[in-house]
Amino acid sequence: MPHEPELSRIESNPTWTCPEIRPLTPQGLESATRLYADIAEDKTLPTGPIGSAGLELRVALMLMQEEERFSKPDNSFWKRKCRSLFLRPAVEPIACAYWSRLVSFEIDDALALKMASAMAGQPLVYRKGAATGRSDNGDVQFGPLESARHWLAEITRIANTPELRTALPAYCFAQTIMTHPFSDGNGRFGRLMVHAALGRCAGLTGPKIALAPAFYRRGEALALALTALSQDGDWSEFNRVFLSALDDAVTFTRSLYREEALQRR
Repeated sequence: MPHEPELSRIESNPTWTCPEIRPLTPQGLESATRLYADIAEDKTLPTGPIGSAGLELRVALMLMQEEERFSKPDNSFWKRKCRSLFLRPAVEPIACAYWSRLVSFEIDDALALKMASAMAGQPLVYRKGAATGRSDNGDVQFGPLESARHWLAEITRIANTPELRTALPAYCFAQTIMTHPFSDGNGRFGRLMVHAALGRCAGLTGPKIALAPAFYRRGEALALALTALSQDGDWSEFNRVFLSALDDAVTFTRSLYREEALQRR
């Protein structure tokens, strides 16, 4: 069974069900708009498939080798998760190969499964029963199977609703993780959809930031925020945590490119 993400300090066996999306609060809207514009305009970040190839792998290696340079992670499992990135295909070439379909959100069930399988490096299937995320500190039940049948259509609907677009990156991630539609690789696909949403929100031409290492280092906060979101339907805290993780991804990616530029001198 799928086992992402790691969890702790949560209720016994909570069930994650993604609530109806809400527009960002004024504070969240300001933060998101500023961050999306920053990503879109930052000339130090990679452009195109060559510039971004292996970006997550390089950032993960930098963080593991020089972790004292950066803010502390909120969990003890992030290094293990980062090492797992080196055992499967890099996400950026796959994202670039499907970019036009991703940013237009012209994604049907068959294409989603094809992309998820490519990122996993093996054929996947849609789950056919209950799914549980397991950890030493407590398990979580993912959304009911019925929700997995409508998850992609709901994401597409939100992508095509202009007044909700600034909330799209966080919604894509939460909806994918909480639904857990695939037999494996749901975290990878959730982050792929974040790249697509950033492309939609900020006009990006490809994946520009290393999401996985940043999200792994915030894994505890993201898991707790997803649990709270499922229980009370209030998006405010999850959006705050999500945008903070996204900001970390920008910081780590900038740091990598500055470091690589110095090495080329």
